[in-house]
Amino acid sequence: MSRRSPTWTAGGAGLDIADPLLYVGDRHLDVWREARRTHPIAWCESERAGGFWSVTTHRLGGQVVKHPGRFGSALGMRLGGNEAAVKAASGRMLVVSDGTEHRALRAAHSTWFNGRAVAALQPGLERMIDDLVRTLLERGEAFDAVRDLAVAIPTWLLFEMMGVPPGDRDELARFIAVAFDDTDPGPAAASARTAAHAGVFAYFADRLEEGRNAPGDDMVTSLAQATVNGRPLSDEEVILNCDGLMNGGLETTPHAMSGALLAFIEHPGAWRRLKEDPGLIDSAVEEILRWTSPAMHAMRTAMTDSTLGAARIREGDRVVVWFPSCNRDEEVFPEAGRFLIDRRPNPHMSFGGGPHYCVGAALARIELRCLLRVLRRRVAAVEPAGEAVRQRSNFLNGLERLEVTMVPELHGEEI
Repeated sequence: MSRRSPTWTAGGAGLDIADPLLYVGDRHLDVWREARRTHPIAWCESERAGGFWSVTTHRLGGQVVKHPGRFGSALGMRLGGNEAAVKAASGRMLVVSDGTEHRALRAAHSTWFNGRAVAALQPGLERMIDDLVRTLLERGEAFDAVRDLAVAIPTWLLFEMMGVPPGDRDELARFIAVAFDDTDPGPAAASARTAAHAGVFAYFADRLEEGRNAPGDDMVTSLAQATVNGRPLSDEEVILNCDGLMNGGLETTPHAMSGALLAFIEHPGAWRRLKEDPGLIDSAVEEILRWTSPAMHAMRTAMTDSTLGAARIREGDRVVVWFPSCNRDEEVFPEAGRFLIDRRPNPHMSFGGGPHYCVGAALARIELRCLLRVLRRRVAAVEPAGEAVRQRSNFLNGLERLEVTMVPELHGEEI
């Protein structure tokens, strides 16, 4: 492949922006800051991921994600994706489809992700979180906020939405935990992920058969009854999209939740303000999403020759938008390096943009809102009980482990 210009220089010679190890510390924030200043779009050559364009500013990132006619998703949406799996799912799975196929698949999901449907889930979700937080407080000991709190909440909610019976949840949760864990690139871990995905597919194949025989009020049944371009989804398409929903819902929201706890630990003044003023919850949710930016990147493929900023992009080039960098763009966010729970406006890109704007955005917001409401009532303070450990990934931006203790609020209110 011939060389492109401008080329990536931020961080110095030899830096591989696709290296997952870059993101276990904070150095990447300085690298992105330099990139935004010197080359908002630049060509990268990676030993792990090959050649691609990196986009680091809010303006250019928006131009990529909002124009699928120029930058498509059907050929993959993440660096390092399995090409055979992408090819098999292209046009049949929400995240790797464009045009009429994407619109039809999105409509098939909309029954469960519109504002009214999501709002109806709030009372049960808040009760579940309240029970969980009370249990953790009663233990009176340190716990892993990622595993014991942040993962538990969206897992429970998605299982409810997909009609997974309580007796099946532990086994399915174990499959999912392995299937979506990409922290170990070794062959043994890859084999374990493949086997776990097979377990997830097999489970939803069984649920789909049950749903066809006795339709229920759940997302699997909704997908089974949906049509795309006048035809029903095949069994394989339903299962692919069930897997995609579990993947999307359980990969990103836990990072926003655990990242919120870490942000309040590091910014106790923000926690005190939230405790004093419940009117800040909605703006706090948006700032948490900006600050944590759980999706590290989205990849698109150029559908035609075009120009983006100073770059001449060729048809077939891969273009990667780094969302955490876009969300700290100083030209869009005053005091971008500060965690400000009253930040308004807050046009963050944590859910992407355009037709591929995250279908679960309303769900993620209500999960965070319910968590903050419960924590305000029940918790006086969140304190660190160990070093925060960041996940080794170039696709997910978040924590692998966060040991904390929670100090109970002496006069916590009931729901």
